[in-house]
Amino acid sequence: MSFSKNPLQLHRVKPLCAFSSFKPYESTKILSSHFKLGNVASAQHLFDEMPEKGLVSWSIMIHGYARNGHHAKSVELFSDMRGLGLVPNTFTMVGVLVSAAGLGNLSLARCVHGLVLKYGQEQDPIVGTALLNSYARCGSAFDSCRVFEGIKNPTLISSNAFITGLVHNGLLEDAVLLFNRFRRIGMLPGPVTMLSLIKACGGLGSQRLCEAAHGLIEKIGLSFNLPVENSVLDMYSSLLDVNSATKMFFMMRSRDTISWSIMMSLLVHLERASDALSLFHEMRNKKVASDALVIVNLISSCAILGDAIRGRQIHAHAIVKGHTAEVPVLNSLITMYSKCGDLGSSRTVFDRLEEKTSVSWAAIISGYEEQGCPNEALNLFTNARQEKNFTLDSVVLLAALGASSEVASLELCMQLHCLALRTALSMHRLVKNSLISAYSKSGNMELAFGVFNEMGSFLCDIVSWNAVLNGYAINSCSEKAISFYNEMREAGINPDGATYTIVFSACSRAGLVDEGLIIFNQMMEESRVELRQEHYGCLVDLLARAGNLADAVGLANKFLDKAGPSVWKALLRGCTLHQNVELGELAARRLSETQEKEPDFTVMLSNFYALLGRFEDAEVLRSTLGKKGLRDPASPFHVFFPISSQHSAASTPVVISTALAIDIAAVVWVRSIDQTSGQSYVSCRGGICWHEISRFQVLSEEYTILVEASVPNSSLQVL
Repeated sequence: MSFSKNPLQLHRVKPLCAFSSFKPYESTKILSSHFKLGNVASAQHLFDEMPEKGLVSWSIMIHGYARNGHHAKSVELFSDMRGLGLVPNTFTMVGVLVSAAGLGNLSLARCVHGLVLKYGQEQDPIVGTALLNSYARCGSAFDSCRVFEGIKNPTLISSNAFITGLVHNGLLEDAVLLFNRFRRIGMLPGPVTMLSLIKACGGLGSQRLCEAAHGLIEKIGLSFNLPVENSVLDMYSSLLDVNSATKMFFMMRSRDTISWSIMMSLLVHLERASDALSLFHEMRNKKVASDALVIVNLISSCAILGDAIRGRQIHAHAIVKGHTAEVPVLNSLITMYSKCGDLGSSRTVFDRLEEKTSVSWAAIISGYEEQGCPNEALNLFTNARQEKNFTLDSVVLLAALGASSEVASLELCMQLHCLALRTALSMHRLVKNSLISAYSKSGNMELAFGVFNEMGSFLCDIVSWNAVLNGYAINSCSEKAISFYNEMREAGINPDGATYTIVFSACSRAGLVDEGLIIFNQMMEESRVELRQEHYGCLVDLLARAGNLADAVGLANKFLDKAGPSVWKALLRGCTLHQNVELGELAARRLSETQEKEPDFTVMLSNFYALLGRFEDAEVLRSTLGKKGLRDPASPFHVFFPISSQHSAASTPVVISTALAIDIAAVVWVRSIDQTSGQSYVSCRGGICWHEISRFQVLSEEYTILVEASVPNSSLQVL
């Protein structure tokens, strides 16, 4: 009976004590087989038992450790082999170059390159390809280019390695140009080449280039290669081209878990959560196994929908499938429960995490901040910094800055800014944008604008401009906001939808009707931004606040098909402010048709009914608020409205003192009192900060604002 065809069987037949009886080729086969099966410890044990270790044995060990991810051990063995005076061959060089790439050690790669030149192996295509890959993985595209230019007859494999290296280092345009150069000399690309090209085209964000790459794939017959098809699907997803991605997805003859996951990720990114969940049901019907990424997409879908019930079902599914041991899944659960308002479940998942990553801390901090608990969020940030293995990164800092924006504490913002400077995180664009927003909400536009100026044209993006613009708007600097908007256009920055929403809001607050209409016309004539409900709502709010109710109704009727809840809410607010019963009833009727009884709509409609004297109807609406988690504050309170000569109660204003205003922040509770029956009605007005209230006045004793003691060493805080 012969075992010569199976080296491992041969090893089992001969005991270790008789290892010396192995022929050289038998021992090398056994070593190689152990590495192929991942039995690194067994391979090392056999290597140690070998009485004579030749170049082939050393090379197998070096290459085997490298291929199994033990790069440091591979380099150590290479050094030991060199100490014995053995001259490395091609196989040895490839192994140590793989380890240099895995370690990202550019110095090591250059040392090995020196040995390659010393032993005259630079023209070996296998060694040359390994050098290309090693330099690329170490981040030196320049060295990689020098190696490629030194290869006299580059093969398809070496060309693929060079293109892949360029893509890996972000030189996407160079990768596409090099690919075109290869095509001109008649080189036929294979699947590996096309995978790199697809990644480059997707990264460049060119629809035309992506479609050309897709066409080439069809032409050369790679359209039925599943990895290539998945890459094309991912390419269209990176463009957010849901139509092309959907077409590609349903054209695929076979789909694996990766295919379904890519499509679901795109739908979730576009906030088409219901479609993503439907796709999952179809995936299950097709008996396709789900992985952790699919579970993450499902959880994210539930977070978008705010569907805690379905989220718990997905959580149970993840437990059954054994995915709850994976940190990304648990982080998604923390976010999902937070967005669904279930902070208890979110905290439970977080506390059970054995290893809390920066993403985990950011998820729980952001969750508390988004649910109106910024102080708890900041306490969590403090706890995170006290953790032994915690390293602050931009993700956690962004979450903390978001919480500091909600409490509108200038001192806290400055402390976080110093922390960002000390940890070099202040160079991140997202961190700087968040600092601008935090300083703006704390009332210090000088510091906010200082951060903006530090960014320069290189770091500034549309979000940076919008953050400053919004700062001027919420700080009642409407004229500065409009001036900054014009400066933005002169700088060649194209406004987006958020820009126009902010500018319209600024004009609305200051009653700048003409300026707002001019900007609206600019948006219609010059901008490629699609008009949305919020834009129409802002414009109607601009007209309604200024008392131009007839024009506001005319605009709402003109764009009736696009007039969503925001439009009719704006009109109803204006009618309540100016006590126009007829148009207010129209707005209330329209709003009832388009909006479910959400808390803000309930409060607005209740206030309007109270204005009409329909207090029983108002009380019925108010009684539903308790079922939605809203409660009446227990203490006496006062409310302050913006100074307005048009307000009915503005005849004898009493100005609030600046000293009192300094520590007033956060949320204002409003009580409307019917002077006849004495019945009170409570609503909530969010986002009013001390710097806004310092310009406010008490307009009537009908309105009160709740003020009570805040944290130690602080005076007062508005609830």
